[in-house]
Amino acid sequence: MKTPIPAIARILFLTLLFGAAAGVCAAPVNDAAALSGLKSAKAVFLINSANPRKVVHVLRLVGKTAASMDRQGVKTRVVVVMVGPTVAFLTKDRRGISYQDQRPVAEIQKAVRGLRKAGIRTEACSVALHGHDINPKDVIAAVHPVGNGFISVIAYQQKGYSLVPVY
Repeated sequence: MKTPIPAIARILFLTLLFGAAAGVCAAPVNDAAALSGLKSAKAVFLINSANPRKVVHVLRLVGKTAASMDRQGVKTRVVVVMVGPTVAFLTKDRRGISYQDQRPVAEIQKAVRGLRKAGIRTEACSVALHGHDINPKDVIAAVHPVGNGFISVIAYQQKGYSLVPVY
């Protein structure tokens, strides 16, 4: 004996089926309108967050953003400047990092190393390092300690970099 399929289940199935088919036929998603006429672009990401999960997410997006622009024919130059509590995630020994934050901090450091390999410079504000009692020598090798992260951001903007603030 066959069990009847309720009408709502059939409607849901057909909706999903036709929705998936429509998605296959849809135009590709890209940034052509925004990137029209651009050959190159420069960006400085200013990151100031005490949330390591947010920071690792943003760092991954920075890499994906630069790679996507390059794939779409726009040569990118990107710098990441970390200020405030964010610099605490950049130490070699991860001193003071809670047990719960160890994994996302390890992911932050891995992401920074990946950005470096992709040609993206990461800077750490020495004012913030000093405020967190971190010696610049204790920062991972993929990061460049600078005198003042705000000065870096101001200078990069004067050189034509667009500011992308992340708080």
